Amino acid sequence: MARKPRVVIPENPGELMKLTGLVYAQHQKLGTKSPLVILDSPTWDELGPEVQKTAAVQVRIEELERELKNLYGQRDPNLETFTDLARRSRDILLAKHAANPAALGDYGFDVIEAPAPGTGSTTNP
Repeated sequence: MARKPRVVIPENPGELMKLTGLVYAQHQKLGTKSPLVILDSPTWDELGPEVQKTAAVQVRIEELERELKNLYGQRDPNLETFTDLARRSRDILLAKHAANPAALGDYGFDVIEAPAPGTGSTTNP
């Protein structure tokens, strides 16, 4: 006895939109002879017009993802260098402002005061 074939429904939204577009196109082509006319609500006739709109949104998402990947590619090569520069700057400023580390806030650093030893408190009165 032949095995029942496995028919996959894509989990990837882009692939799902391609599939629904093809199914809807075939359904429209067959018209009233389409075996899909027996579906209960929501039907292809109800949701079919949304397929094209949603597919257009998916195309835009994919364009933005490519653009975002490009932007990350422009930004990321500098991150390690900027982190090192920020650390070295912090260290120099801490040495210069040892008596008043809060002065690093003037440079944009987030200065977190450590609690006094033995107090267990992390809040300032």
